[in-house]
Amino acid sequence: MYIYYPSCNFSAASPATAKKVKAYFEKQMPVAGCCRVDKREISPADIALYICQACRETLEDKVKTQSMWEYLDALKDFNFPNLNGQKFYVQDCWRDRNHPEIHEAVRSLLKKMHAEAIEIEHNREKSIFCGNLHYETDDPRLKNYPNTPLYKLPEDLQTSLMQHYAAQFDPQIPVLCYCNRCYECLRMGGAAAVHLLDIAFSEM
Repeated sequence: MYIYYPSCNFSAASPATAKKVKAYFEKQMPVAGCCRVDKREISPADIALYICQACRETLEDKVKTQSMWEYLDALKDFNFPNLNGQKFYVQDCWRDRNHPEIHEAVRSLLKKMHAEAIEIEHNREKSIFCGNLHYETDDPRLKNYPNTPLYKLPEDLQTSLMQHYAAQFDPQIPVLCYCNRCYECLRMGGAAAVHLLDIAFSEM
């Protein structure tokens, strides 16, 4: 049995879409609470359906997991929007670098929505970015903050780093994200970031 685990971070960032997603899945499967505190009994046959990479990391040691993108890609009757050839840069998340099934599902969903994927240099397994959680950069300013996580750096430095990363994107073309942290930090950097779940459920 599938169990849907909503992402607390996505729900906070996009409450309207989160409500639509919850309403959709409540008709099909149990909907859990926060993955860190939900105490439901899990059987070996259960599959945790997740949006968030952090949720996956919390759940994968106790239950089989599947990404939202693989699940949606397998549906035959989902009401996908028609995006009429809209182009999107695809921002693959560094935390998904070892998940080619997610890379394929995301691009398949774009095709089903009649959209075009623009591949960036550091895509798929080559991704170097997960917002202010992980960004592989040789910015000399980081030498002043040894062993400091990016998200604990001064806010102005975080913004500057995100702006540096976002500079590779044409601001007139949206950047498709399927990671909450990638989405929030690309927006911090000035990119026209959009979340795949917002787009997929836009007709619901």
